[in-house]
Amino acid sequence: MPDNSSSAYAKQPVGKPRIPVVFWLLLTISLSLVMGTVLLSNSMKHLKTVSHYFGFDLLPQEVRAPPPKALPRPTPPATFTLPLHVIEPPVVESASTFLRTWRISGAAMCAALRNAGIETSDWAAASFNADTFECFFEWSGKREKDQLPSSIFVIVRGDAAGTINNMRVKIINPGTDENGQLDPGILRIFEIMLRQPQWLDFHETLNAIKNLKDIKEDGFGASIGFTREVLNPGNYNFTLSLDATSGSQKRTRNYFSGRRWLPLPDPAVEIDSAQPDSISKPPDAEAPAEGQEHRH
Repeated sequence: MPDNSSSAYAKQPVGKPRIPVVFWLLLTISLSLVMGTVLLSNSMKHLKTVSHYFGFDLLPQEVRAPPPKALPRPTPPATFTLPLHVIEPPVVESASTFLRTWRISGAAMCAALRNAGIETSDWAAASFNADTFECFFEWSGKREKDQLPSSIFVIVRGDAAGTINNMRVKIINPGTDENGQLDPGILRIFEIMLRQPQWLDFHETLNAIKNLKDIKEDGFGASIGFTREVLNPGNYNFTLSLDATSGSQKRTRNYFSGRRWLPLPDPAVEIDSAQPDSISKPPDAEAPAEGQEHRH
């Protein structure tokens, strides 16, 4: 019998080798896994891009709530920085002190004396120096047979700006009452000079003058003295002045000098309105000593 099997294989043509179906299945699965990995990676960013490119959204974008607004920061507490000179000990070479000042001008003081019956001259430049201004009052009594002559001299001196430098009174053989106290008409001069500056700490001065006793008081640059002359027991001298003596007082006076600051308003109006009637309107307008005449 003829060999049919070998003849059948001999008749089949030679062709390309056939790829198994399993290979294609595995290849498809592998590509699918790679593409899925790429599309789903990075929070499916590539998948969203591809779907948006083809015009449909497989995964709509999430609507995120706006971030909460930041709360306002609390205001930092206020801080204060003290200058060094507040906490450092004072330097003696630069320390200052309280210093008294005139609260009345020279012209206002002269007017106050005239209102009290002491007929002073007008506030004007002195004859010996145009930079010095002054007003004065001078009176001399008639000499009696059994009495020594009496006289009164009052002067208020300052500068052209009206600042008072000093006030002086000289009385010779003044009249007294039966108790040996100074005549009220003369005492009125010292009352005006001590009350007008409104320095209330010189308590004993007026009482000492009333009893013709020597006294000297100093405080914050002001100096007040009432003394009897040694060689002439009937002569009395009164001086009221502002004089910075210590270094601290001089520094204070220079710091508050009128050359550096605007001038203060003249308090004469306030003083005149607050003046008691017994001073602004004396009961009599006679000379300081009764029965004596003024000489202008």
